Amino acid sequence: MAAVVGVLALQGSYNEHMAALRRIGAKGVEVRKPEQLLGLDSLIIPGGESTTMAKLADYHNLFPALREFVGAGKPVWGTCAGLIFLANKAVGQKSGGQELVGGLDCTVHRNFFGSQLQSFETELPVPMLAEKEGGSLTCRGVFIRAPAILEVGPDVEVLADCPVPAGRPSITITSGEGLEDEVYSKDRVIVAVRQGNILATAFHPELTSDSRWHRLFLAMDKDSRARSFAALSLSASSSEPEVVPKNKPLDLPIFE
Repeated sequence: MAAVVGVLALQGSYNEHMAALRRIGAKGVEVRKPEQLLGLDSLIIPGGESTTMAKLADYHNLFPALREFVGAGKPVWGTCAGLIFLANKAVGQKSGGQELVGGLDCTVHRNFFGSQLQSFETELPVPMLAEKEGGSLTCRGVFIRAPAILEVGPDVEVLADCPVPAGRPSITITSGEGLEDEVYSKDRVIVAVRQGNILATAFHPELTSDSRWHRLFLAMDKDSRARSFAALSLSASSSEPEVVPKNKPLDLPIFE
């Protein structure tokens, strides 16, 4: 049975993700209400205006259902604003902040690359993507008023980074209460990661003709369903009573 991929359709580039899924023969379903998450195999949270998306998600009471979906281990991919949604911590937010789904052990800066006028495109080295899905060792990264990942936890795999553009406004990271602020001074910044069932990109693969990111995400879904099936099979087999032949002594278990 083909996977059913949900695309959060509150605002932003959800139509482009739906089209990208169609191009590779996958079934996409638009999601606007919590009950529409039921029965989905995976979920894409697209790019857009993260504060607006958060307000709409809160209005439709989606946050508890989204957290439950992520916590269930089903594959979830966030692009641009979707990355912000999935981060455990976001900085550089508007006054009052915004609610996050969480699950991805990272700190993301909401508007790292500057204003809409500072949007750009660049070639990103993606050796892991090429190894998994073939094709070029680079992909086209479309950054539109984009976030970036400043820090990741030990279980997060970095899939792509890019040079920090010249002339980008200085970014200050608040380290915490009682600690001095730190200015981000690295030459490169993380723009794509994976942690378990979560994939996140600061750029927009759905705005290019390169379908490898969507195919990679579908492969994550296949792996997830295979693990679930194996777990169910193991549970079913272990629940069957063991038949012990008559007159045969019971052996003690051997632990290796």
